Amino acid sequence: MKKPLAILALSLLGGCAVDCGSDWRSTGQRDGRMNAGSQAERYAASCGGKVDAAAYQEGYRAGSAQRPPPNW
Repeated sequence: MKKPLAILALSLLGGCAVDCGSDWRSTGQRDGRMNAGSQAERYAASCGGKVDAAAYQEGYRAGSAQRPPPNW
């Protein structure tokens, strides 16, 4: 019983892989809106350095600007 559960868990975790052919501006914008912190280095490591860092940072700044200010 444990083996099928382990296989299921690993297959679900595999779905979290980075899409290395993605639109880097959109990816940056999503990360900026979610306040995920800049992930460009992590994407570069996962994608073998194939990241348009300038487009990602542009999108990240645009996404950050869409975040509402903290309500502290």
